[in-house]
Amino acid sequence: MFILKKLFFISLIILISGCTLSNFDKVEKINNFSIKIQTPKDKYNLYFKENLKRFFYVTNNNVKYILNAKITFETTNTLSVGGQNILKSTKARIDYQLINKNTNAVKSGFINTFPALSSSSNSLYSQEKSINHIKERLTISSAKSLYKNIKIIIGRLN
Repeated sequence: MFILKKLFFISLIILISGCTLSNFDKVEKINNFSIKIQTPKDKYNLYFKENLKRFFYVTNNNVKYILNAKITFETTNTLSVGGQNILKSTKARIDYQLINKNTNAVKSGFINTFPALSSSSNSLYSQEKSINHIKERLTISSAKSLYKNIKIIIGRLN
C-alpha cells in the first residue's frame, strides 16, 4: 500500500511538471519577437518600463520593434460627495510610439487612464504617500493597458 502511494505521488509530480513545461513552450511561441522598451529615467517611468518588460517577456534576441513610452501624471483637486472635503484626483497619460525596425513604420498614440481619488487628510505626509501609492497602481494598470494595445497593433501589422 505504501509503495502505491509513493508511485501515485511520483506520477502526479511528473504529470504536473509536464503540463507546466508545455505551457512555457506556448508562451515562448506566442512572442517570437522581442520589443526594445525605451522610457525616460525618472522613478515612475522606470517602474513603468519594468512592468512592461514583465508583460512582453523581453529578451535581447530577434528585436523587431522599438517602443518609446512615457507616463505622466496630472493631479487636480476635486470635491467629495458631501462637499466638505477636498480630494485629489490623479490621472495617468501614456504617450507611446512603436517603430518597426525592418520597415521603419511608426504607430503612435496615447492612453488616458480613469482618475483615481486619494483620501483627504490633514497630514502632508499621508497625502504624499497616498498620491505615491496611486501613481504606482496607475503605473501597473497603464502598463497592462499599453501591453494590450501594442499586442493588437502588432497583430494588425503581421
